[in-house]
Parts: sequence; structure tokens; C-alpha cells
Amino acid sequence: MDSQKPSIGRVVHYRVDKTDPLDLRNNHVEVLPAIIVRVWDDNCVNLKVFTDGSVDVWKTSVLLGDESG
Repeated sequence: MDSQKPSIGRVVHYRVDKTDPLDLRNNHVEVLPAIIVRVWDDNCVNLKVFTDGSVDVWKTSVLLGDESG
């Protein structure tokens, strides 16, 4: 099956990393919802990440991948 191409407005999962700021790691979450706000190419996007708090989190030049990686 072909993977979907990223597009603006698509909701994706953002996997939180230990290097992310505490705003993203609150409540020990591993995955947060995010919306693609800019597509650089088929493998790189900018995201607006939604936390369960009031902090706006933007991630730029995020490489896309699957959950196995």
C-alpha cells in the first residue's frame, strides 16, 4: 500500500521525544495530535502540535515516519 502524501490541514500523530521541551512532555504523553501547516516535500513538514495545556507548540522541519521507526 502506498503511503499518503502530506498535505496542509491533515491531522497526524507527533511522537514526543526526550529532547522536546517540557511543554510537550507534560503528563508523560508519548503521542500528541498535530496539524500539518506547511509541506516542504513528501518527507518534511511543519506542525502545530496540540497539548492538553494552553501552550502553543510549533515544530518545524519534522521528518515523517511510521511508528516502527
